[in-house]
Amino acid sequence: MKLEEKIKEVIEAPLENKGYDLVRVNVVGGKKRLVVGIDIDRLDEKNVTVDDCVEANRLISAILDVEDFINGAYNLEVSSPGESRPLAKIRDFKRFCGQVAKMELASPMQGIKKFTGKIVGVDEAENLIRVEIPEEDNREICLSIDDIKRANVKREF
Repeated sequence: MKLEEKIKEVIEAPLENKGYDLVRVNVVGGKKRLVVGIDIDRLDEKNVTVDDCVEANRLISAILDVEDFINGAYNLEVSSPGESRPLAKIRDFKRFCGQVAKMELASPMQGIKKFTGKIVGVDEAENLIRVEIPEEDNREICLSIDDIKRANVKREF
């Protein structure tokens, strides 16, 4: 199991209990020190504040100290996912329904692998997402969450 997956496994439920959604775990670094980057969002859909990051950092730090599976020194950085927020869970797509997202599929579907489209519907029970693709004459495609390799909200200003 990759280090990111192990970290996600031990911190996701405690974060949710505190009202936070674990968006991403990213571990980078070299021989001297790792950087463990954690992106969180609020389950109540309000903006993440500095106080939220501090609270989540303390919680995650305590969990990682107890679990003690990261070899060597590391820096823990907790932050908001930012403007181009990743979409990974079905509830992410539901939250950002009506918004535009950049997507990459695990394999081509109807001749398309990478595209930008508007999220127009979500079926939580079936884990399906409907996306309208403007470049394809507003054609709609229906995707399983498992079809999506990567997706990010595309903010339009």
